[in-house]
Amino acid sequence: MTDQPPKLKVLVSGSGIAGPTFAYWLNELLPTSDITILERAPEPRFGGQAVDLRSAAIPIVERMGLLPKVKELTTTEEGIEFIYADGKTKASFPATGNDQEQSMTSEYEILRGDMARIIYETTQNKPGIKYIFAETITSISEPTPGSVHVTFANSLPPATFDLVVGADGMMSRTRRYVFGHGPNDDDFVHRLGQYSAYFTIPRTQDDTTFAQWYNATRGRLILKRPDRYGTTRVYMSVTDSKLSRFDEIDALLRNAGKEAQQAWFEREFAGAGWLTDRCVRGMKDSEDFYLQQIAQVKMPVWHRGNVALVGDAAFCPSPISGVGTGSAIIGAYILAGELSLSPSNIPGALARYDTLTRPFIDSVQKLIPGAPQIANPQTAWGVWLFNKMTGVVAHPASRVFGGLVGRVVPAFGKGEWEAPEYGVVEGGEGV
Repeated sequence: MTDQPPKLKVLVSGSGIAGPTFAYWLNELLPTSDITILERAPEPRFGGQAVDLRSAAIPIVERMGLLPKVKELTTTEEGIEFIYADGKTKASFPATGNDQEQSMTSEYEILRGDMARIIYETTQNKPGIKYIFAETITSISEPTPGSVHVTFANSLPPATFDLVVGADGMMSRTRRYVFGHGPNDDDFVHRLGQYSAYFTIPRTQDDTTFAQWYNATRGRLILKRPDRYGTTRVYMSVTDSKLSRFDEIDALLRNAGKEAQQAWFEREFAGAGWLTDRCVRGMKDSEDFYLQQIAQVKMPVWHRGNVALVGDAAFCPSPISGVGTGSAIIGAYILAGELSLSPSNIPGALARYDTLTRPFIDSVQKLIPGAPQIANPQTAWGVWLFNKMTGVVAHPASRVFGGLVGRVVPAFGKGEWEAPEYGVVEGGEGV
């Protein structure tokens, strides 16, 4: 007769992609677990722009049985075009059709909300997993080793858990409660000198099945992308290595409403050309506008005691990496897998999770030298040079180049790094 594994009582903060993916795998690998997923919003949040699945994340989603659903709900994007200053000339890079050698458009390009919905619907009725909405953590402490005490803002009484997992995004409150503001008082956030606004506008005849990227001087970018719902998703970004340029918008991001934030973008994009007027009008009329600083989260360790961080809360590689969602899925899977191997030694499992996941995260956090400034020039000459470079690379065989991206950039193709494989626990041992 074998000993039964312990029944872990687990609290997950955040119901986006990382938290529910972790809950799915812990439920699969250690079915005795009692998992509560906490979300501060009153209901699941299925908004957001396009994300993609690449590299080692693909087989993990495939093992979850969700890859056909992802493929069914892709954005319909067939590639990306770089639009020149005249608004007409362009360089095109189609998708490769090969998930092992993907181009800038993934074979699994999907709206963040659709991906979150797929995972939520897969986990919401599983025995051992419970969602609680309109609730948030107010304090975390570990009065005795192995026992995490948590207090809550609203209706939940204080409770004790064997493990708390912070999956609550780049500006994670869980991280702040446990790790503080970091040695540089920057919340472990490494600023990249870019702020982006995201919103949805009506589709017109100007829109195609290709994403379209347009640079204007002073580091201004408009990127519009198709979706499968008959609308167009827009990104408006401002990039500058001089961080003082963002003092105002940074303050507005923290303390003001969307009208003030939109007014800042309207002023910044004055005279930018191409479809700027249409995008600014659409921004003001949109119902899903949100603003984000483009940054990375860099921490020397992702766990302390019986608390762990995963996804953007631990290691946000930034949206420009192309592998933020994939990193969240990979980290969540390994965290659950290592816990299943030693549920009686949670600190040991968390240490192995950190050791196993970090090489992949280190690789995808290494952005192209000079990014994002190199792709968002400040001067007319810089924009001209960037457009010339994309034109040279695109001609005459863009599909060949698209495949090269997957071979050169590990995050875009299969790469050499592969996630471990885990089996269902029987008697406390992985098989």
